[in-house]
Parts: sequence; structure tokens; C-alpha cells
Amino acid sequence: MTTINDLPDEVLEFIIELLPPYRDVENCQLVCRRWEQLVRNVRFRKTVSFQRAVTEGNLCWKEWQPPDPRTPVIAGRYSHSATVYKDVMYVFGGGSSEVTTFNDLWAFNLSSREWSRCNSHGAHPYPSPKARATMVSHEDRLVVFGGLRYPPSYPPYQRVNLFDELHVYNLKESHWMYPKISTHWPPAMAGHSATIHGRQMVIFGGLQETPLYVACSHDVWILDLANFTWKLQETSSPKPAPRIDHYQIRLDEQHLLIAGGLGGVNNPFTDMWLLTMTSAVWQWREIPVRKKKFSAARMWTNPSCHVDGKLIVLGQNCSLPKDLQITAQIRLSQQIQYPRQQDPHRLRNPHQEQPHPAPEPPRPISAHHPRVPTHHLGMLAFRDSCAAQEMRERRLSALQKREQELLARRGIQRPPPKPPVAKRPRQNCEAVFICDLAHVLDPQEPFAEWLETREGGILPGAPLKTILSTLAVGNGELIMFGGLEQNANHGNYAANNHVHFITVPHTVI
Repeated sequence: MTTINDLPDEVLEFIIELLPPYRDVENCQLVCRRWEQLVRNVRFRKTVSFQRAVTEGNLCWKEWQPPDPRTPVIAGRYSHSATVYKDVMYVFGGGSSEVTTFNDLWAFNLSSREWSRCNSHGAHPYPSPKARATMVSHEDRLVVFGGLRYPPSYPPYQRVNLFDELHVYNLKESHWMYPKISTHWPPAMAGHSATIHGRQMVIFGGLQETPLYVACSHDVWILDLANFTWKLQETSSPKPAPRIDHYQIRLDEQHLLIAGGLGGVNNPFTDMWLLTMTSAVWQWREIPVRKKKFSAARMWTNPSCHVDGKLIVLGQNCSLPKDLQITAQIRLSQQIQYPRQQDPHRLRNPHQEQPHPAPEPPRPISAHHPRVPTHHLGMLAFRDSCAAQEMRERRLSALQKREQELLARRGIQRPPPKPPVAKRPRQNCEAVFICDLAHVLDPQEPFAEWLETREGGILPGAPLKTILSTLAVGNGELIMFGGLEQNANHGNYAANNHVHFITVPHTVI
């Protein structure tokens, strides 16, 4: 009787390579010693092929569809937080198409490709509904900090509500908890960034709330995850300009990189800064960026991730027609004043202790602290730059229809209908941009270099362009979830719950 073990090693490796590179592959190596060696070969070859494919741009898109429509699926959202821990991608919060925010936590099993909601057991309250928060994983825990809540549509002209709450979700015990903090903690913020270095969470930038106004920041805060104590870290000058929606890349335990971001109205950034965390005063250093003509058009609304010394950014192909442009609905406002009797360190989280009085760092009003509008992080709108062309086509169609009616009244035979013209394929797809960070830590001449991608970064199977989505790193694949996309029929925008994978194309043996 013929069994699967009678197949040659090459065929077995090809079959194992088709499995999701998580729990199923781990179970395969438990069959026997032969299968264990085959799994090792598959993992090594998959890692090498993915690294080579990222460098050469030889990748492809694959969309995930739920096999059973009755299974629970997460709601569409944007500006959410996502991270991968082991073989699960966790998604928290975000905004909806109705300008509301979520406070739920969902888990997407990358092995079984199924969604499940993470509930909180016991008398543990959930976090506040919010978007634009940061979420990182550390030792079977998810750490969520900051965020904002969009204001209701009525009464109008309300600003967003920023949060300074710190929430921790215990993955083993399946519940939320609020660490008790007795030290001075950061102000309420959103649109910041966070990475894990050892047992510390390092936070940079963001839209912060101060006693006098709301502004972008370039402060660096440290959270000790062992005893949950905050510290405002001293850094050298010059330093990056205050910004929000930037990229923070963890290079190693002692280095991180800041790239892109937005400093205010019509003030996007494309620079990169290296932060060295080895001395008492952390050192900033600007990194020269080469071949910027191959970089992403917007480095503040598009997701990014770090893979094997490469910064991968999703965006719109610059060589294609810009038929989908994104503009922010911005209302300029005057400086926000708080009452004098109001405590600048007022307690937003009732589960945290009142901090000890600490001097507020000076924030002089200068060019380094540009004012941003209060509705800057509000809903984004899409504008069709080809409206004139569409109007011309509609008018031409109406004239042709009227011409046919006149010919019918006069008894003139209608000309034979023209064969239908194939519609031009929609070209506003997700493009992949790659930046090489291999020489960023060079002590003599550090630099970052954008790589030229084939077809302008448009990979086979690319989905429609979205913004405010997330991009996470899995085992030999990248996972994009959610975001805002334009409705082709109505022209408006809506949040989606689509899951797309960027992976290496399978070769047929």
C-alpha cells in the first residue's frame, strides 16, 4: 500500500511549503526524523527566498476570504493598532465609517486563518473606545497606550479627545488590567509610535495635549515594563522636528530609526533619524537618504514594516495617474486655552494613582512646535481628480442618445453599434516601496537607500489603494488589514475588514 512517505523528499517539501508557516508546519516536524529534517529545509529555503524576493521585488498579493460566512468576522475599521505575537495577529480599536471608535480586541489565527474576539474575564473593565493608539507585545502581554476618540457630528466644531491611558492585556489569563502608576506619566497623545527594547517601551512624537495647546511633539518617553514607571528621556540636539504618523523601526536593543511623518498642514517629512540609546543622554543623528525618487509619495498615511534590514512602505505608484487623491478636511483654529484652576496633570484613568508633582518640560512656542488643527486626525476624504473627464463622458453619452432618437423619428436607419470597448483596468492599486537600511548603523558614513522596484511597485494581485491600514510581519509573509478605501460606484469612502497577504509566489515542480 502506497503512503505519503513513499513520495520523494522534493515532493514532500513542496507540499509542506504550501501550508501556512505556523502551527501546521510545527506539527509536521513531530511526525518523524525525516519530516523534521524536511521542515528545517523548508523553513531555511522559505526564509532565504522571502529575503531575496523582498530585495528583488518578486512578491505577490493574496486576499483572504472567510471559508464560512457564518463565522465571526471583525468589523471594518481604520486607524487601528495591530501586532503579531507568535502565530496570532491582534487588532485593537480603530475608527468606523460612521466616525465612531472601537474598544474591542480581535485575534486572527495565522495558522487556521480564522477570526476570534478576545474577551476580558472577571471584573476587569475594557479600555475606552479609541483610535490612533500604539499596541506592542511583550512577554505574553499586549501594551496599549494613548489614542484619540473622534468627536460626534453634533454639536459641531468639537475637537478630538486625546487619552493618556495605559492598558495591558494578559494573553494567558485573557483579561485587561490597568497598572497602578505613581510616577509622572506622559500627556495625552495620539499618532505617536512605540517599540520594545529589552524590558522598556520607547515612545516618540505624536499629537500631545499640553496645558496650553495641542501640538506635535518630538519628546522621547520610556516605560519600564517590569515596574511600570515612566521617564522623560533626555536627548541630544539637533533632533527630529515634531511630527505625527511617522514610522519607528527597531534596529536592535540600542538603536531605533524614525522616518517620515507629518508636522502640520502641508508639512510632510521624508527624512530619517537614528537614535542611539547607549549613554545617559541619548544621541540623535540624521541619516542621509539616497534615491528619494523611488520612495513612497506619502510617508504618513500608509503602513510600513521592517523586514530583514528593509523598510517596506505601501503607497500609490507615482508613475500612474493620480485618480485617487487623499485630502484632509482641516479647520484651522486658535490656540486652545484651559482654565487656570484646571490641573494640567488631571487624572483620566481612574485606575491609576495620582502622580507625584513633576515639573512640566518647557515648550516654547517656536518653529519646532508647529500648531496643528484640532481636527487634523479626523475623517479623511477622497477627491477624484478626473471629475472633468467623467463629466465629459456623461455629456457625450447623452448627446449620442439624443442623436439616435432624432434618427429614429426621421426614419433613418441607425448605424451598426460599435463593439464595446474594454474598460481600462483600474490602476489605483497598492504599490510596494522598499528602502535598504543595511548601512544605517555604519559608524563612518551611514545612509539609507530607496530601491527601484519593478512595475512601479505594483505586484500581481494588488488590491485597491487604501489608507490608514496596518502592515504586520509574519513568518515569510506580510499581513495588511483594514483601512479606508473609495467606493467606485458612489465615490465616497468606507472602512473595510479585508485581509491581504504579501508572499513569495509558489513555484510548480
